[in-house]
Amino acid sequence: MLNEGKRTELLYFLREIVLEAGVSDKLAEPFMASLVAKGARESIDSAVEFLDSKIEEEFISADTREPIKKTMRRFTKMR
Repeated sequence: MLNEGKRTELLYFLREIVLEAGVSDKLAEPFMASLVAKGARESIDSAVEFLDSKIEEEFISADTREPIKKTMRRFTKMR
């Protein structure tokens, strides 16, 4: 699960990756919010599934999968 205490930092790094991928600022915000919510409330795996579905829809490029995944793993809390 994602560390809610580091949400702002996570969104900062995700925003950089998503905007570099060519997603507009208007569409990037809801995408990142959904991604972080799934990671925080459910699991990182469900967030990655959501990411994969967005890649299949061609909302975001497949090249961004690994950087986003790495960033999310960096902000995971261990229990």
